[in-house]
Amino acid sequence: MKNLGFRTAAQATLTLGGLLLLAACNAPSSSQTPSVPSTPTATAPRNLPAPSRPALPDGTTLHPLPTLAGMRIEPSIQPLAVNANTAVVALKVLILSAGSGDFGIASAKSMLDQAGVPYDVIDTASTALTSDSLVAPDGTGRYQGVILTSGSLSYVNTSGAYVSGLDSAGWNTLWNYEAAYKVRQLSLYTYPGSVPEDYGLRDAGAASGTADARLAAGGSSVFTDLKTTISLPIRYAYNYPATLTPVAGVTTTPLLTDASGRVLAATSTTAGRERLALTFAQNPYLLHTELLGYSLVNWLTKGVYLGDYRRFNQLDIDDWFLPDDQFNAVTKTLMPDAFRISASDALALPAQQNALHAQYPAANAFRFSMMFNGVCAATDATTFDQCSYPLTLSDPLTAATRTLSNTFDWVSHTYDHAYMDFLNLTDASGELSKNLTVGTQLGLNMSKKVILSGDMSGLGYYNPAGDGLKTDYGLGASNPNFLQAAVNNGAQFIPSNHSVVSQYDSTCSICGVTHPLNSGIFLVPRWPTNIFYDVTTPDESAAAYNSVYGPTGTFPFWDHNLSFSEILDKESDIGLSHWLSGTAFPHYMHQPNLRQYAPGHSLAYDWEAATLKKYASYSTLPLNTLRWDDLGAYVKDHTSYMKSGTTGSWNRLLHIATIKSGSGGAAYLTGGIGGTLSLYAGKTISRVQLGAGQTTFIFVP
Repeated sequence: MKNLGFRTAAQATLTLGGLLLLAACNAPSSSQTPSVPSTPTATAPRNLPAPSRPALPDGTTLHPLPTLAGMRIEPSIQPLAVNANTAVVALKVLILSAGSGDFGIASAKSMLDQAGVPYDVIDTASTALTSDSLVAPDGTGRYQGVILTSGSLSYVNTSGAYVSGLDSAGWNTLWNYEAAYKVRQLSLYTYPGSVPEDYGLRDAGAASGTADARLAAGGSSVFTDLKTTISLPIRYAYNYPATLTPVAGVTTTPLLTDASGRVLAATSTTAGRERLALTFAQNPYLLHTELLGYSLVNWLTKGVYLGDYRRFNQLDIDDWFLPDDQFNAVTKTLMPDAFRISASDALALPAQQNALHAQYPAANAFRFSMMFNGVCAATDATTFDQCSYPLTLSDPLTAATRTLSNTFDWVSHTYDHAYMDFLNLTDASGELSKNLTVGTQLGLNMSKKVILSGDMSGLGYYNPAGDGLKTDYGLGASNPNFLQAAVNNGAQFIPSNHSVVSQYDSTCSICGVTHPLNSGIFLVPRWPTNIFYDVTTPDESAAAYNSVYGPTGTFPFWDHNLSFSEILDKESDIGLSHWLSGTAFPHYMHQPNLRQYAPGHSLAYDWEAATLKKYASYSTLPLNTLRWDDLGAYVKDHTSYMKSGTTGSWNRLLHIATIKSGSGGAAYLTGGIGGTLSLYAGKTISRVQLGAGQTTFIFVP
């Protein structure tokens, strides 16, 4: 029986201004030791930390924004420095926070990190904001946009009182900079009042922890990707529905309203400044924050920024040709090597792909990536004894596969799914080369720069005794013979496991990892799902899931056994969150999940359809699906950009962006025209390749 390597269903609680929030976790932190049973049962997925039951938020844990009693800021127009060059701003965002416990800092960082936008953070509770903070010695602006984690930047001082991180001089310094350099301001959580400044909104007296937001008449001009019919659920987040109040010198445009027409988000202008205020709390793990981040960054930066945000829908299917274990829903036991998809299962998949394309236009590029193991392909009668499934040269699945050569992206998964942790170079090379030969014999349209090892082995996550409970020894404990064999067979990319701490970059949400033992190998993490590898029908899936996470399961988590529809609901929530994050990392399942258990339905199709249905109810942004060769190159380029220290400036008078790379590599400018151009959701994205310290110029219309 293979190791399962599933994503844990554990949840963590986060505190947002006193509000407990649920956040799905995909792996324990490096400081956590997974809890596992001393004697694993045959029915339990292994390598899972024991989930802890989350503390559900209720009315007693919701806390409003503090009132800054007596605070009043009088706007004061200050003269600009003699050498002010207001036409030029750095391509960088400033985040203003307040205090070490600022609840909004994670959301601000997440929005920018997902797009690769450079930023600085100033903690106003400990650092004064001065003109030098905002204007460079040459008179150019240091920032193209400003994010306030809360509208008043309030925190508790040493006397126990709520105060603002900026005094009157600090606020005026900020406002004068924004007006002079035409820099927009985004407030992520704003009380609708007049302190420290007036947005033309007043508290409607209906604050709560739940709201459903709708696009106001002016909303589509900012939230360009949201469905016009959207009902955006704001949950576990305090919100202040507001009414419009006329204020001299302030023009306010509602963007989002609740069901009663009260304002939840608005833009406003005053004294030459543009502002956007949200009257509800944010957290990077909450759906409303994930959905709004793309448009908020675009608005803040006026659509021109260093970086590149796109959304992806990648689904790998492991073990094509192999038989896998099958879970018996009645006896709750595994039947070893009991299921291998049929030719009719395989031939039904193109119609399932086409059905997804037709129903969900955002996914019109979607197709499965099939990770195949040639040992059980009927290409050579002399190898049949190596396959645990009875084969003949007329094997229907092999024949069907030949007709599907161009239907999927085919990726080598090694010849017979061997664990690569301890193989010598000769044996490792044989595993890889033989499988590529099978793919060539079958005429498969393969991605040839990637090799997936059996159970993602060979990367320092293993059990010295072989199969079973694994320990993460780190990438330094990878098998160098496997890495070299991969390079020798043309591989540049190896899929890794996002549920294993050492196999992804915890400091960069959109990055892969250059292998420390072999720089010719780049790791692209994959997301597991809880559609287990050994299930073929909804009944099997629910029974297997509940044997682990049900009230009497190995890791009791839920208070009742979930139905398959309930499991799909929870799993599609997690998949949706991954798609919205802007990461290009694939999810992965296994060949038993492709069984056509009913006309037009497999478990893999059901998961895709459930996740796409939710996505399509909220957003119109396209979901990219790339071939693995292109996917690996994309993630590698973006990783080099994120690590390169690229900087830039934007001369808005001359319509020129200047980009300089630190350590060299790819660089991206959204909203410019230069280098290698691509389009995403109607926006131009320029990619340039720069050497260390090299500068280039890109036209910005």
